[in-house]
Amino acid sequence: MSRRGIIRAVVGLAAVGGLAVVVASTGILGAMPASGGTASAAPETTDGATVAVERKTLTIEETLDGTLGYTGDEQVLNGLMGTLTRLPVAGTILERGDQLYEVDGKRRPVLLYGNRPAWRAFEPDMGNGADVKQLEENLKALGFTRKGFDVDREWEGETTSAVKRWQRANGMTVDGTIDLGEIVFAPGDVRVTELPIEVGQQVAPGQPVLKGTSDVRVVTVALEADSVDLVAVGDKVAVDLPDGSTTPGTVTEIGTVAEAGTDEFGNQSTPTVEVTIAVELPEGSSSWEQAPVEVRITRQSRENVLAVPVNALVALLEGGYAVERVDSNGTSSLVGVELGIFQDGWVEIRTDGLDEGDAVAVPS
Repeated sequence: MSRRGIIRAVVGLAAVGGLAVVVASTGILGAMPASGGTASAAPETTDGATVAVERKTLTIEETLDGTLGYTGDEQVLNGLMGTLTRLPVAGTILERGDQLYEVDGKRRPVLLYGNRPAWRAFEPDMGNGADVKQLEENLKALGFTRKGFDVDREWEGETTSAVKRWQRANGMTVDGTIDLGEIVFAPGDVRVTELPIEVGQQVAPGQPVLKGTSDVRVVTVALEADSVDLVAVGDKVAVDLPDGSTTPGTVTEIGTVAEAGTDEFGNQSTPTVEVTIAVELPEGSSSWEQAPVEVRITRQSRENVLAVPVNALVALLEGGYAVERVDSNGTSSLVGVELGIFQDGWVEIRTDGLDEGDAVAVPS
């Protein structure tokens, strides 16, 4: 994915037909005698159009192509032996406590949260371990423990009671033990994207039955490696969504390895790093999967500065710029200005000769 940089407005001088012309993103703004001539004096009176000097916040932005998707790459491995008799529909979001799939018409592994996979059966008098604590955390979060339940690494009588309440709620055999394969631990919700096996097929332990992602929405940007200094973790950005609306985003991760792909002709492309941006999306946006978006990064911002339309600028023969200030009686004079940043046809000016509200001439 290529980087697309956009600076909202720029100013320069170009020699055109013997004239020095002020040029901006909005077009040709005005003309003065070419360098080497004599600057014309400002007229004593003016009947042309004027605009007021304003105070504005101006920004320079960089626009990057991004893709709206989901974080994570989850894979649910089966832990049972038998015939696969039910699967969820692709696109389903499975949460803690949900049944993942079905084997032999009656065994339905349940999704619980945790970073450690289950590696043994859960039963009274089992050895202490992090897996016991992980199970107890889930039983408590799902509401199957009593007040004062102590989440720890040890299986106790109250653990057995909580497991039985959980089994009863899920239509399982209520015996206080959990066979290996009856629960699956995952870091969080699983959004099903792929079903690598079909209902009716035989399944064995270790076989993938579901693939998916988390339900956390993010925007990813393939940023050219030589432009990585444009962003930092924690930067606030604006994301333009497929429906034309804009939502805020925050840079959460910047890749450390630059990768180069190939274009349609087999040539190596410019190395890029992946930038991840967390976003807050409106309701009804779940259908936007792998959708193209634009990410706007503020490179520079100036608050509460004096600004005039770019076409108010006059290029001076001796160098630099001025604007034509117009007094209430119609008289005018040139006021030298230093230029700051540009945005959408406006330019920051620095001068002691103008204040907010002063009138300046523009081409009519």
